[in-house]
Amino acid sequence: MKYIIFLKAINVGGNRKIKMADLKVALRSEGYLNITTYIQSGNIIAEREESDHEIIQKEVEALIKKHFGFDVPAVAFNVSEYEEVLKRNPFDGDKLMVHFLNRIPEQAMINKLEQLSQDNQDKSAHAGRFLYISLNAGVSDSLFSNKLVEKVLQVRATARNWNTVLKMIDKANGK
Repeated sequence: MKYIIFLKAINVGGNRKIKMADLKVALRSEGYLNITTYIQSGNIIAEREESDHEIIQKEVEALIKKHFGFDVPAVAFNVSEYEEVLKRNPFDGDKLMVHFLNRIPEQAMINKLEQLSQDNQDKSAHAGRFLYISLNAGVSDSLFSNKLVEKVLQVRATARNWNTVLKMIDKANGK
């Protein structure tokens, strides 16, 4: 099965540095196949027989710890689930960020986040393991930082801009 995997906060500010070539070697050594990366921020496409994204997430986190010596959260989607991110996008425009969640949050936590959205310049919408943020200004001015999203929803998350979201599905489909 083909997966799109996002690593949280690698190669940022000189911390948790992983060269993509080294990451490919580590993934290959652990049985992942047809590995592609996109830019240096931990965007991976790889194949594995496993059909459970939670197992993939745990495996990737464990292999990073084993090969690189530090903890890095991973969020994984099989390609068909990831394609839903494109179909479910409720916003128009290009000022869009998507938080990818390691699991579906509880409804009470989603309600909390929706309340914040109503009181803020940026708007959020939740669908499955995706949280869409329509940005009024820019990412750095948004209330919906990854830290806040994780705290309110009580999940692990990592965010990507809409251009990266589109690029990853193109790469996964061989474009």
